Parts: sequence; structure tokens; C-alpha cells
Amino acid sequence: MTFAIEAKGLTYSYDRKSNAVDQLSFQVKKGEVFGFLGPSGAGKSTTIKLLTRLIAPPPGKVFILGQDMSKANHSFYKRIGIAFENDVLYPTLTGYENLIFHAGLYGTGKDEVYDILKKMDLYKSKDKKAGEYSKGMKTRLVLARALVTNPEILFMDEPTSGMDPEIAAYVREVVKDMNRRGTTMFLTTHDMNEAEKLCDRIAFFNNGKIVELDTPENYKKRFGKQTVSIEQSGKKITFSKEDDLTKLTEIIKSRHFDSIHTQEASLEEIFIKVVGRGLKGES
Repeated sequence: MTFAIEAKGLTYSYDRKSNAVDQLSFQVKKGEVFGFLGPSGAGKSTTIKLLTRLIAPPPGKVFILGQDMSKANHSFYKRIGIAFENDVLYPTLTGYENLIFHAGLYGTGKDEVYDILKKMDLYKSKDKKAGEYSKGMKTRLVLARALVTNPEILFMDEPTSGMDPEIAAYVREVVKDMNRRGTTMFLTTHDMNEAEKLCDRIAFFNNGKIVELDTPENYKKRFGKQTVSIEQSGKKITFSKEDDLTKLTEIIKSRHFDSIHTQEASLEEIFIKVVGRGLKGES
């Protein structure tokens, strides 16, 4: 089987004292939305740079779409798109000029640039200098640049960071639409809500290592705790599946309660349980 992404034994250190990425091995299936979830500083952005050879090749091997990345040439990069949270734009060029410059490197025409500006809701601002864009607009422009070549794989680093909720939801729909059309997605984030909405599988990543890898549904089955809360005469009683549910059954049968609610553990709660720290780096 040819994977969209296959990493074998990736290791990288910035200071030769500790590894930002430590013996990392995993596979991403074609057509999958794969989430890399971890706190800031865990090594998520470094991993994308290693996979796409934006930093010096480390020990280990990377294959993208079957291509050994140590032998990838310039033309291969048309098949992948890369969007970093704090990626560099040309501030004195307009949004359109930023995209047309990038498109020209890979032989992509004006029509595709106009289409992606419209898709990312930037067409009305295309003649405005990128340096005058808001943070959310800059993030969308970076993502638009990554999409200009209609890539088979899209690497996204915190794709909705700095966006208001409405625009973030819009961008998620763009991502979902591209995935429905066959694009494989590799998404790094510390936004649990985003990961749960977008990803088929999620790697819990911390200190340069994958701690767990599974689907959102399986995480909840394996590590989650479902509870039932009943309000009765102004008092709230909570039961979990580990409790003796005889009393819960009696209350429900008697119908002597004001309200009943069920709740399952959030992915963030599960992440803290599995990894031992929160997504903002708390211990």
C-alpha cells in the first residue's frame, strides 16, 4: 500500500541537548484528514518542516505520495501545499500579487489565482497590500497560496488561528470540500474543537513523540467517561457507567425529576488524561 505520507524514525534537535522530534514514525492514508494535536512547543511545526524538507534532512526517511523526499525535485512540490501559522508574505505586494508570484513558480495561471481568492473570501481585498491585512486575512492568504497549485496533499499549521468564529467555520468548510475532492490533509493544531470537527484520525503529540493515535470516536470509547446528570428537587445527582445504576433506574422509572442530561468526556479532557498536560502546556 502506498501511503500519502510515511515517516520512519525522524529525529531532530535544535540544540543537540533535547530532541524536538524523537524517533517519529507514522503513516497517513490517502484522502485522510490527519490531525497532529499537541501543546505549543511540542514539535508540531518542526514535524511539518521535516516532512517537507524545509529544514535540513534529519536521521530517518520520509515518503510523500511514494516519493522519497531526499530525492524530490522542484516539480514535485507542485503536488503539495504548505501553510504555516506565521508564514512570510510579501507585505508591500497586494494579496493578488503574492499569489500570482507563487503561482508563477509552478506554472499556475491567473484563473486559478482568481478562483482561490474567491474561495478564501479575499477577492474584494485582492488589490490591498498584504501588510495591511488583518491577522485572520493573512492566515487565509497563506492558506490560499498553499492551495493555488491544487495540491494532492495539504500541510496546515494552525489553519484558523487568529480568525473570528464565522471566518474560521468558513475555512473549515473549504478544507472539508477539498478533502471531499480527494486532497489529503495533515493538520497541526492545539484547538481540540477544530481537530474533532475535521480529523479522521488524531495523533496526540507531546515532547517530540506520538503518545496515542486513534479516531476521535475511539478515543472517547477507550478513555472517555460518560455521565448522566439528574436534577431532582433542586439537587443535581451525577452518575457514571462505573456506578451502581440501580438508583438512577429507580429515579427514571418514578419520573420524579426535573431534568436529565447525558455528557461524554471532551477530547481535551482525554488528552490531559493520556498525555498528563493540557494543550496550553499546563502540567
